[in-house]
Amino acid sequence: MNVIVIGGGLAGLTVAYRLKQRGIEVQVLEASKAVGGKIGARKVGGEPFDVGANTVLESNEAVHKLIDELGLRSEMLGASPQANARWIMKNGKLVALPTSPPAFLTTPLFSLGAKLRLLREPFIAKASREETIAEFVTRRFGKEILDYAINPFLIGTYAAKPEDLSAHAAFKVMSELEAKYGSVMKGAIARAKEAKQNPKPYSGKMFSFAGGFYTVIQKLSATLGAFIERGAEVQDIQRESAQWRVFYVQQNEMKSLMATHLVFATPADVTANLIQGLDKQVSEALSKIPYSPVAQVFLGFTKEEVPQPEGFGFLVPEKEERQILGAVYNSTIFPSRYQTVAFTVFLGGSRKPELVKYSDGTLIEVATAELQSILNIKARPVVESVAKWERAIPQYRVGHSEILAKVDALEAREKTLAFVGNWRGGISVPDTIAQAEETAERVLAQ
Repeated sequence: MNVIVIGGGLAGLTVAYRLKQRGIEVQVLEASKAVGGKIGARKVGGEPFDVGANTVLESNEAVHKLIDELGLRSEMLGASPQANARWIMKNGKLVALPTSPPAFLTTPLFSLGAKLRLLREPFIAKASREETIAEFVTRRFGKEILDYAINPFLIGTYAAKPEDLSAHAAFKVMSELEAKYGSVMKGAIARAKEAKQNPKPYSGKMFSFAGGFYTVIQKLSATLGAFIERGAEVQDIQRESAQWRVFYVQQNEMKSLMATHLVFATPADVTANLIQGLDKQVSEALSKIPYSPVAQVFLGFTKEEVPQPEGFGFLVPEKEERQILGAVYNSTIFPSRYQTVAFTVFLGGSRKPELVKYSDGTLIEVATAELQSILNIKARPVVESVAKWERAIPQYRVGHSEILAKVDALEAREKTLAFVGNWRGGISVPDTIAQAEETAERVLAQ
C-alpha cells in the first residue's frame, strides 16, 4: 500500500505524518513552493506577522496529541490573562462582551427587552426545516442577539453574514443542542455539568509559539522531509488497474506517480477540478461551495506613542457600518513576541468582498484610519504588512450537508479515495487536525 496526498496544507501534512508514522509509503504533492496553505509566518521590521491563524485553542484531543508527538509542548506560549476580554462595537464604542450571567444582566451591549427575551428560549419549538443561522438565532433568541452577538462572531470566524450560513452545518453545536434538549440554554447547562464530571485531557486554552502556529507546519514538513514534492501542480488523475496514476508538472516538466490510495487535501474548488474525470456529480457539488475573501493588515506602533490595549481584540457588527471586520491585539495576547504595540486588522469577508481587490497600500490606509478612529490612536504605524486571499474561508450554506453526503457516498464506493479539508469538518485549526487524524485512520483501515 502507498498513498499520494494532494495538498500540503495543515490537513494534508497531518494525514501524511500519521501515515508515515504507521509505516505507510506516502508522498505529498504541493502545488506552491511553500507548504502550509493559508498558514504562514513573516518577519516585518523584526516583528512576527502570523499569516492565517493568529491563535489556536487546544480544544480537542487531536491538537493535544499532535503537539506532544511533535515535541512542541515546551515551546507553547499561553495567552496572557490581559487578553481575556473581548470587545464588541456598539454605537461607535467598544463594549466588553459579557462572559458570565451577572455580566450579561448588567451589560449595555443588549437592551432589557433583549435580556428578557432569552427567558422564552427554553419554550420555543424546534425547527421543522433547515434554517440559516440568522433564522435560527432570531427564532430562538431575538434580533438584537443576532445583530450584536452572532453577527460579529460569524464575521470573526467565517467572515460571513448569518443570513448566508446554515445553522445545521456551520452552527452545529447549537443546532445539536436544540435537537437533543429542545433548548440551546438547557443543552448548554447539561453539557457544562457533563464537562465538570468528565474533565478533558487537554487544556482548552489559547496558545501559539514564538514563531506562530507556522511552527507546527515547519515541524511536520521537517519530519516528512523528502516525502514532500513542492511546486508539483497536479494536472490529471487516471485509474490504471488497481492503482491511481497522478500526473503533475514540476519545473515545467510533466511527471507522474503511482499509488494505491489518494487523499485530496485541497480546497473545494481545486478538488472539484481534480476529480472531474472521476465523478462529475461530486465535482459539480464541490464547485458550488463558496469562499469568503479576507485581507489581514498587520500594524505595529511604538510603545511610546500607543498604550497597550486590554483584551483579545474587537469585532464590528454589520449594523455599525465600518470598513473593517475587527482587529486582534497581538501584542496583548503574546507580549513576549513583540517589541511594538501590534494589531492584525481584518477586512473584506462577505460583508465587503470588494476590499480584498484593493492595493496593499490602500488596505493599510483603511485599516490604519479605522484603528485610529476606534482606539483613539494619533500615531502612524512603524510596521506594516498585508496578506489577502480572494478565496479564504469556505462557507457552509444551506444545502452544505447534501454536498458532503455526496462526498461520503463517493468514499464509500471508491474506498481508495479520501477527502479532507476545512470545507468538510469544520473551519478551525483544531477541527482540521481532528479531521486529518480521522482521514488517516480511514485510509489505514483499508
